Amino acid sequence: RPSMKLNYKRIILVGFAFFLISAFWQAYDTIVPLILVNKFDMDQTGSGGIMALDNVFAVILLPIFGRLSDKTSTRYGRRTPYILFGTLAAAVFFVLLGFAPSLPLFIALLLGCLLAMATFRSPAVALMPDVTVKPLRSKGNAVINLMGTAGGIIILLFATVFKTSTPGKTDFSAYIIAVVGVMLAALVVFLLTVKEPKWATEME
Repeated sequence: RPSMKLNYKRIILVGFAFFLISAFWQAYDTIVPLILVNKFDMDQTGSGGIMALDNVFAVILLPIFGRLSDKTSTRYGRRTPYILFGTLAAAVFFVLLGFAPSLPLFIALLLGCLLAMATFRSPAVALMPDVTVKPLRSKGNAVINLMGTAGGIIILLFATVFKTSTPGKTDFSAYIIAVVGVMLAALVVFLLTVKEPKWATEME
């Protein structure tokens, strides 16, 4: 029996999906409360309530889209279409968030953003086991988590560069566009390098 070795390059490339998810959530947690409080004069309680919405969405939607992707079959694989369209939709909603002139419109865009993110979180997480044999999945998981951490750290640095914590700051559009740029760059790397159907067949 040939010895099994984890293909680190392959897992790192798969990890770009996780990288962009972590980048998004780091940015989301950084600026959405600031916009609600600074721009729309919301108190901390109201802001906290809106920030909890992503957990509600996660509980309801992540299992649904996970199961949907299990049953999906395309020439690009089961998970890749969700990652592609989910990222693009989230990017559009996130950019529009930065320009929303009123609270109701902001919340509507926020819900769109959360829905878009929910469509591909489970498929992105499921992709690593799809292309990695069972004994190597815990190692693969460690690599995926490192990629996620890298995404979060880069966006944390952006927060410093764009001075998001300046008291009373209400315009975060430049920061959001920079974050979306990183997300889309990660998506491009993922789409150009990850051969989901081929790798999944090799794993089986």
